[in-house]
Amino acid sequence: MTLKLIWDKFYVSIIFVITCLVLGIVLMCTVLGNSSNYSEVNINEGDSLWAIADEYASKSDMPKADFVAWVEKENNLTEGHVKAGDSVVIPVHETKLQNSDSTIQLANQ
Repeated sequence: MTLKLIWDKFYVSIIFVITCLVLGIVLMCTVLGNSSNYSEVNINEGDSLWAIADEYASKSDMPKADFVAWVEKENNLTEGHVKAGDSVVIPVHETKLQNSDSTIQLANQ
């Protein structure tokens, strides 16, 4: 079979497969590109990973134990020790933190 005969017989299938491949690559790039949109939190005196989990775990839709485990793994923390002045990446997208401001501002005030 020549390429012309293959194209004439299977052109719909070939176009479908190529479209699926292109859309798959675009989707993978989009998902991989968004992984760096996680928030960064500065550690204050007296903070711990569990205190951060109390504050932010609900915004990440993760149980607190999973939240702490994720933060330890992604920030290469041993035994969950953090100190004041450090900053850690947390599994909360920046948009969720920005949208979490529930204050209401009235006009002209």
